Amino acid sequence: MNPKFVEREIIRQLRTRLREYFPSLQSFIDQKIITKYDWIFFGIVQLNLVKCFLVTPEKAIRKSKHQLSQILKFYQNEVRARKAVLKSKTFINENRLILEEIEKQLLFYEDHFLYWKNRKESSELYFHYEIFLFMYYKWMNSFEFEKENTIKLILDLMKFSNYYSYKYFSLERLDSDRNILLNDMKISGSLLFHTTNDKSIIDISSIKDQIDINKFKDEISAHL
Repeated sequence: MNPKFVEREIIRQLRTRLREYFPSLQSFIDQKIITKYDWIFFGIVQLNLVKCFLVTPEKAIRKSKHQLSQILKFYQNEVRARKAVLKSKTFINENRLILEEIEKQLLFYEDHFLYWKNRKESSELYFHYEIFLFMYYKWMNSFEFEKENTIKLILDLMKFSNYYSYKYFSLERLDSDRNILLNDMKISGSLLFHTTNDKSIIDISSIKDQIDINKFKDEISAHL
């Protein structure tokens, strides 16, 4: 069966269940409490979760390792760049940079880098769906949707996708994982759109001509 067709069918099932669990959703959209860019972002997160849950165990391991390396390299480069800037007062003055802002950015990126470095060195495996689950939970929290149904929806999505590890998950486990993600995970909007080998964590190539990219990035950063 065509993979795109399978993805669309799962999204259709997911959207049906989403509206069952959260009857106020349409009202939020109609009142523009959930904006156009909010909804586009949520759609991208949903699609990526579907893609993550459809892959085989072997592909999941490869994709997870690649994504983790991509994230670490991004934060490592951002830390190095700001350290280099701080070494040159001439560069700071010529480009009219604010020293305190660069120092603040350095602390921010060092903090994120340390989280991902520890994540890579941990004995607990990292899975590439985690970053999209984090964004999903952040989005649902932004509009104060009820927690239990938020978690149920992920369990449903795993079932719709015939996720190979579905049988090992429960509401209790997902609730525990959710708390860990929301309390610990660190990601920035700039990371999601950073391109390596023409690929970014969030792919907006199919919609970039239909949206204001900067406004869209601002909306995402607000959720994070």
